[in-house]
Amino acid sequence: MTTLGFGSLPVDTTTTAPAALLTPRTLDEALRMLAGGDAAPVGGGVAHVLRRHDHLAPAAAKLVSVAGLPGFGDITVHAEHVTIGAGVRLGALAADERLARLWPVVTEAAGSVATGRIRRLVTLGGNIAARDESHDPPVALTAVGAALAVRGATGARTLAVTEADRLRPDELIEHVRLPLPTARTGSAYEKFLVRGVWEYACVNVAAAVALAEDGTVRQLALAVGSVAGGPVAVDLMGLTGVRPDRHLVAAAADRAAAGTTPYSDVTGSAAYKTRMIAEFSRRALISAIRRAEAPEGEDR
Repeated sequence: MTTLGFGSLPVDTTTTAPAALLTPRTLDEALRMLAGGDAAPVGGGVAHVLRRHDHLAPAAAKLVSVAGLPGFGDITVHAEHVTIGAGVRLGALAADERLARLWPVVTEAAGSVATGRIRRLVTLGGNIAARDESHDPPVALTAVGAALAVRGATGARTLAVTEADRLRPDELIEHVRLPLPTARTGSAYEKFLVRGVWEYACVNVAAAVALAEDGTVRQLALAVGSVAGGPVAVDLMGLTGVRPDRHLVAAAADRAAAGTTPYSDVTGSAAYKTRMIAEFSRRALISAIRRAEAPEGEDR
């Protein structure tokens, strides 16, 4: 057997016996199962199947199903924030009308994942925890300033979406917390696929813009995926307090291209991706600004 590092679990590159599937009824029970060190969490199971197919699955003796845990499948709008349970399927996330009104960038990103059949299986927590820099929801969640509520045997803590690689094997994402957008906020998601839905994105970009009462930019955010270390929150310091015109859009898009490190692969060379990052950042920003400028009550 050859072993490779995958978190703190060994990876078996030979044929392994099927793991036992455990179905805890509570979060505490699930955490106790994971604390043994011979178990791995599984939500929709898609990431696990892909890793096992590629001989990169953790050689865990047990799989702990977390999709059915209480609250894990809930989307709740609170007075000042939104919580999305880690077990929410991406199909349900994409179809949520409340989120589409608040943060369309999130529903658009969820709806751009693979196909409808896949979206009915994949959970938000599993998509984030897989730590694949081309995944769509983490890019959108980074742009809106979402945070991960994490629970483990030693207690609870909060991580940024970009810190998902700090998750320990005995920890679970309980839910994702999003701030409520202020008035005159718009957001949008753009994804560039060279050939079709079954491939990884060449570029994916999320934008969020909040305008002040005088129409100037109060807050501005861009996040880029499918780049090294992604998703990456672009540094846009100094680009607020101005009109949301083509000069602002060009400056922010240039920051996105300069502040990320794309890599060459089958979807394009690094140089080509750099140009596409600028182009699709521009598109996402234009859409977000239009939504922010739309009269109250219109679709944003």
